[in-house]
Amino acid sequence: MSLGRVLVEEFQPDVLKWLRERVELLVINPWVEPERWELEAARVDAVISRKGKITRDQMERSGGRLKIIARTGVGVDPSRVDLEAAKEFRIWVTNQPGSNSVSVAELVCGQLIALVRHTHEAHRAVKENRWSDYLKFIGTELAGKTIGIVGMGNIGARVALRVRAFEMDFLVYDPYIPESHVTALGGRWVALEELLAESDFVTIHCPLNRETKGMIGANGLALMKPSAFLINAARGGIVDEDALYAVLRERKIAGAALDVITDEPPSKDHPLIRLDNVLWTPHIGAMTLEASKRGEWGAADEVIRVLEKKRPKNPVVDADEARLLMPA
Repeated sequence: MSLGRVLVEEFQPDVLKWLRERVELLVINPWVEPERWELEAARVDAVISRKGKITRDQMERSGGRLKIIARTGVGVDPSRVDLEAAKEFRIWVTNQPGSNSVSVAELVCGQLIALVRHTHEAHRAVKENRWSDYLKFIGTELAGKTIGIVGMGNIGARVALRVRAFEMDFLVYDPYIPESHVTALGGRWVALEELLAESDFVTIHCPLNRETKGMIGANGLALMKPSAFLINAARGGIVDEDALYAVLRERKIAGAALDVITDEPPSKDHPLIRLDNVLWTPHIGAMTLEASKRGEWGAADEVIRVLEKKRPKNPVVDADEARLLMPA
């Protein structure tokens, strides 16, 4: 007998098979069929979301049917789930802490190398029979440079461990961890302004909430070195995109690598798209087989637990007590 109707995205076949043995499954890609996702999210008992957004309107239209929104990743900011509405309607919201930390940290390291060694431009030159352009791709070494890590959670800590292998120094801004946690890994705990001013690279690994929205704006970007790069593999809303566009356009910083943006996907005429000193990826920080497996299986398990009237393992919104367990 089915435990209920569950909306999921396009997950790995073994996860979908396991779920189909327990629930009525509806598989929709929210990027390909956004209208259908919007409609069906209000007609199910549970949603497992990687990219799909769940809004107050969907929860209200559900009329009490929706019991759990299970995220396959860590982020539960408003770009994914309206937490205040979930609390109001007593809907469980869960996430998967640490499920994608290795994958995101590794992407950041790849972007570090791509930025300083111009690998994408060099690849294009070879494909276009411009081998003799090699002198245009003189890069810089990571060794001896300083990276500033904004947010020292699971992902930030793994970035710190990996950049030490590149012989880099690192600074950390995170008001919620003790200085000893940073010094134990060989880094230095500093204020955000000092981090921005002293770093050759700035990488962002904090959640998007009321405190961090627009945290890095025009004033902060103005502190960065002209030779510095910004990497954002967290959430787009943490950085003021208008201010970022201005400093990149005027070459006041060297460049940026963006895996995220406030409104995804960006419009074709988004100002940042037109710049040649921005390296883009389409929010793939968590998109590895290993991270997907951890996140999808973990979220699937949470849904089945709730539909079986058990408490989930990683609640962000407690439906029983109608309260948030983390800042919105």
